[in-house]
Amino acid sequence: MNDITITQEQVNAAADAICAEGNQPTVLDIRKRLPAGSMSVIWRFFQAWQSSQQIVETDLETTVSAELQRTLEAFITRQLTSVKTKYESEINTLRQVNSELLIEIEQQEQQLIKQGVELNSARAIKNEISGRFEQLNAELKRAREEIDVEKESATQSRMELVKAQLKLESVPRLEADLDQLYKTLEQERVAKLNAEHSAKALTAKLETEVTARKKAETDLLELLRRKEESAARV
Repeated sequence: MNDITITQEQVNAAADAICAEGNQPTVLDIRKRLPAGSMSVIWRFFQAWQSSQQIVETDLETTVSAELQRTLEAFITRQLTSVKTKYESEINTLRQVNSELLIEIEQQEQQLIKQGVELNSARAIKNEISGRFEQLNAELKRAREEIDVEKESATQSRMELVKAQLKLESVPRLEADLDQLYKTLEQERVAKLNAEHSAKALTAKLETEVTARKKAETDLLELLRRKEESAARV
């Protein structure tokens, strides 16, 4: 039911229509004529309508004469039985209204319980979202720090690239120097090999000369020994 769509004017119009039909309006009859609305709201508006009717009746009583009042009192006395019946009917109606109000109260209590569960769930979701938000903020902070580090690294990389480009520009000259160095090393290697061959030849010649010298010394010593022996025999 949508309580917002029910107004005091709608309840008044329904009650007046029932009176115009010659019937005594009840809250149940009014409820049947309304498109929507809870019993508690209709009952509140219906009581306001009854209060306005009592004020009108009171105003009418103050304008009638004493004789007419006595006539009305006699008429009211004769209608006590009818009034009693009417109030008994109203009591039964009130009991029905009370039953429906109790049902509505129970439904509202269940709805409040449901809303409480939904509220707790919403709070849990809010806490989860808040935690996730804080986590995202922390991750964003770390990402920014990493970006700063990457920027610094990129700057260093650009500097290294410039240095590498400068080195690349000097590569042809270095290659020419390296070729010349290879040629020089090759010449030195050839010279070294030639020197080694010469050294070996000189070593062989020296060994030959040493051997010849030793043989000459041996022959000389042998000759001297023989002369000494000959001299000794003479």
